[in-house]
Amino acid sequence: MSLEQFDGIKEFVVVPGEADFVKPLSRQTDTLLVQHAPSRISPTSMSIGNQKNVSASSWRKTFRRLHGELTAAEQRAGEYFESHPEAAYRSISEVVALSEIGYGTIIRFCQKLGCKGFQEFKILLATDGASNGRVEDSSADSTDSETARRLRSDLNETLRLLEESDLQQAASTLLASRVVLIVGVASSAPLVLSLVWKLSRIGIDARPSTEGYVMAVNATLLTESDTLFAISSSGATKDILHAAEVAKEQNASIIAMTNFSTSPLNSLADISLITTANRDPIKAEAPSLIAGESVLEMLLEKLLTIAPERQEHLIRSSRAVSDRKL
Repeated sequence: MSLEQFDGIKEFVVVPGEADFVKPLSRQTDTLLVQHAPSRISPTSMSIGNQKNVSASSWRKTFRRLHGELTAAEQRAGEYFESHPEAAYRSISEVVALSEIGYGTIIRFCQKLGCKGFQEFKILLATDGASNGRVEDSSADSTDSETARRLRSDLNETLRLLEESDLQQAASTLLASRVVLIVGVASSAPLVLSLVWKLSRIGIDARPSTEGYVMAVNATLLTESDTLFAISSSGATKDILHAAEVAKEQNASIIAMTNFSTSPLNSLADISLITTANRDPIKAEAPSLIAGESVLEMLLEKLLTIAPERQEHLIRSSRAVSDRKL
């Protein structure tokens, strides 16, 4: 999905998995604004828009009360969410594709119910659905085995989505790069540091950047011989998109690792590595990193397969830190 496809949407769009509300502007500005979400949101009692203390179950009542004031398209959006509570675990791009309802209509519907955007509405939808036993159980009764099952499912889905050719191309691009700038914020930051460590151990000049202004400045230093590796679970975070745009202006290669194949970041990337993870909107800011880490491990193995001589760098780096261990 290109940035142009967001053109004309004037409301805040909340990105799942990262604490940003992304507001696309007009084609003339071709920029994105971000308003950070509150650090803590109670899923059962929220202060949303002009409505105070909106409970998780009240959205249905509000929908019915406002039904006559909504447009036909907005009514269809409400009816879709009533019959598809699992939409709480999908991105807005997926909901648009599955429901055939426009972005603007969905955002207007959420706002008329008192939410700032789709993410706040998803929290209400998820909590309401869980209380009625219609969506994935995330209660305290969830067992360790259920958690393990979900993580296995994430890994299996990641393996299904990940194309061997993309992994091969990503590895070849990294090996040919003079410098690899690795960017990511919030929950993606640990994966940035993990990849920097892996690449550095095999002799690739990898540099981390996890702060918005800094990554944009760092991206201006890239050349056509360099690569930007962008990690973003949503693929729609403003700082990451801006860094990718700057890198593209410098003719650097761009590799993206995201959870969504239709994200704006993928439209900027030369190579996309798709992962998957539990999309519970209530836990969106503390996601599991297992799927992402598994892709990085596979990428490292691919690098060593293509360039076995890099094993020598691995041995040298191991010797360099051996005396730091007890």
